[in-house]
Amino acid sequence: MHTTDKLKTGFFQKEIKISFSKFFLACMIYLVLPIVIFFIGYLKIWWAILFSVLTVGSAAWAYLDIAKKKPGTALAEEEKSVTIKASYFLWLIPFALFFLYLGGVGEFGWAIGDHRVRYATLNDLINYKWPVIYDFSTQQNPVVAETLGEGKVAFAYYFVFWMVPAIFGKLFGLLTARIVLLIWSAIGLILVTLGALILYGKQSRFLFIGIILFAGFDVFPYLFNEYVRGFGATWEDWTWHFRVVGNFYQLMNVFHQSIPGWLITILLLLCTNSKSIGLLGSLMFCYSPWAAIGILPMCICKIVVTNRKLKAKEVLKNLFTIGNLVAPVVFIVCFATFYTANSNATYDYGFIWTFYESKPTMLIDYLAYVVFEFGLWVLLIHKKYKKDWMFWCAFITMLIIPIYKMSGPNDLLMRGSMAPLFAICLYAVMFVNDSFNEMMEKGNRKVKPRLIVLTLLVAAYTSFNFMLTSTLLTSMTYMKLEPEADIKTGIESFGNINDEQYIVMVQAQFYVYDYENNVFFKYLAK
Repeated sequence: MHTTDKLKTGFFQKEIKISFSKFFLACMIYLVLPIVIFFIGYLKIWWAILFSVLTVGSAAWAYLDIAKKKPGTALAEEEKSVTIKASYFLWLIPFALFFLYLGGVGEFGWAIGDHRVRYATLNDLINYKWPVIYDFSTQQNPVVAETLGEGKVAFAYYFVFWMVPAIFGKLFGLLTARIVLLIWSAIGLILVTLGALILYGKQSRFLFIGIILFAGFDVFPYLFNEYVRGFGATWEDWTWHFRVVGNFYQLMNVFHQSIPGWLITILLLLCTNSKSIGLLGSLMFCYSPWAAIGILPMCICKIVVTNRKLKAKEVLKNLFTIGNLVAPVVFIVCFATFYTANSNATYDYGFIWTFYESKPTMLIDYLAYVVFEFGLWVLLIHKKYKKDWMFWCAFITMLIIPIYKMSGPNDLLMRGSMAPLFAICLYAVMFVNDSFNEMMEKGNRKVKPRLIVLTLLVAAYTSFNFMLTSTLLTSMTYMKLEPEADIKTGIESFGNINDEQYIVMVQAQFYVYDYENNVFFKYLAK
């Protein structure tokens, strides 16, 4: 029997049913494991044991609550699930790895400049004892050494996503860690896809591609700025203060925030009660404090939606649970003190209108942001989801979140929009997927589904550009074990900065001065 015949009749044609409860368990393992590693590696032993037990206990309680099917509960009536063929993974796994490779994860191919920081982060988590402390005496660049002077600083950043690869790196070296980082990211992206399939209710290859390609309609303001106004815009950064980016660019830039962020957003959309909303929202805080701000309104909305028809006693019972109370307290105590240890990380903050010389200019930028980044999508799909509270919550959050700006590139908007924008992405891609399936029906010549699919392709203009750029630049050198010189030698380690041009950025974003008197390092850290 030929190999193709075996694939058609053998194991890979077996159907696999993935229920929400099983998916939730897999996600909890994926999201909680790095946090527990952080606790054990960074905290005093009693805090490490206490926080690990409380975190694992909260996740286990949440899973058991979701898995049980008592009469009268939503899950007793019907648990969301999807049935897919085993052969689906033959397609999904290599494509997930391929897109992450193109995005520069692990720095095996071409990567954007921010990967200087990504490479240095993993490198230092491997080569330094935890908690990571830098002694300025190790700086070999004389300009860097003279600028920094003497003393020690701690390393603080949201690097939880790197904890599993870092463990492998400590055991087997940096190359192994980079390979594990690529695989770990692929596992997360596969889980995101499976969650999207459960939300959609059936197997689809197009759904995965649609998620990767999803973006705003940046092509229109880009072309206008480039050829009409003539000020040299870039594909995604056509407005500085109202910046949000497409999914592929998220993977290229902040995969360590976007992959867990997307996963948590899907879990929130799939939840049928409010007993674990606190767990999900606070999990987002561990991976991205910016994204946690954006998911908060959606968490509140989910609580309202799932409890609006219940009596007060039942509402209180759903709110005061282990999942809603224990994990948030643990994560806030630990990660809030850790992230705020560096008070210099946030700069250029204030209401958005204070950054404009004229209000008309600000209003034009804001309207362009609303229309092209998500408004056209909402206009296209709103009839189908007009009764979905979470859809409207995501839309309203996107309208409100730009009011206040934090950091020069406005991280509050770029990362804070992660959850609501990805929710809109899921709604849009499912809508386009229906049109794609309709278009592919034999004998179907309708124009409407073709136009809807074309809409996604137009929005994917920036993603295609980044993919093409990465493919061309990577193909020039083929796959290599060492990252590009620019990525490796720009910083390489925050404890030994190679290029002095990065001093100010590293000081502002990663160094904690006077860490001995900081709450986290004084009372919680080893």
